[in-house]
Amino acid sequence: HIKPRLVGGDSACSGRVEIKHGNTWTTVCDPHFDLKVANVICNELQCGIAVSVPGGGHFGEGQGLILTEEFQCVGNESLLFSCPRISQVNQRCSHTNDAGVICSQYTGFRLVNGSTACSGRVEIQVLGAWGTLCDSRWDLPDANVLCRQLDCRFAVSAPGKAYFGKGTGSVWTDTFHCKGTENHLGHCPVTALGASLCSHDNDASVICS
Repeated sequence: HIKPRLVGGDSACSGRVEIKHGNTWTTVCDPHFDLKVANVICNELQCGIAVSVPGGGHFGEGQGLILTEEFQCVGNESLLFSCPRISQVNQRCSHTNDAGVICSQYTGFRLVNGSTACSGRVEIQVLGAWGTLCDSRWDLPDANVLCRQLDCRFAVSAPGKAYFGKGTGSVWTDTFHCKGTENHLGHCPVTALGASLCSHDNDASVICS
C-alpha cells in the first residue's frame, strides 16, 4: 500500500511530499508532480484542496530514496494508491528537486440558518471540526468567492455581527484576501488574525443572489 505524508511544513497540511512504499519512505521529484496529484494527497490527508506545489526542495531536502515513478492522477481520487503510475527510471533527480505541497486545510464550507440555501452564517470545517468565521476582515470579494464555490452565483452582501444568529464551536480568525474572481476560498491568500478577540457575536454571514 502507498501512503503519503507532508514533512517540514508549519502544519500536517503542508510540507515536503514523502511516499511510503512498504516500510520505506521516499521523496518525489518535482518534474513528476502537479496540482492533480497534490489534490489527491491533500484529500487523503483530510487537508482540503491543494493550493500550490512548491518544488526545488522548498521544505528542505529529504534523505534516502527518491521515487522513480510518476503518479498520473485525475485529481478527484480519494487515495493516492488509486492513481495509475508509470516508471521514470531514467529521470535524473536529486533531493534539490524534492516536491512540496501546501493544502488549504479547509475541508468543508456551508451556509447555516439562512432563508435560502444561498444565504446564512458562514461555517468552515478545518481538519474535521466545524466553526464559524470572524467578521472583522470578511468582505464582499471574499463572499463572492464563497457564493461561486457553492453554486450560488454572486454575493449581494456580507453581513457580520451574527446576522443569521450565533453559531457554536470554534470561531476561526483566518483572514481571506480574495480578489473576488477565485473559484474557491481555498485559492485565496490567507493570514491568521492571531489573538484577535472574536466571539460568536462576530459571526460572518453571506447573502448570495
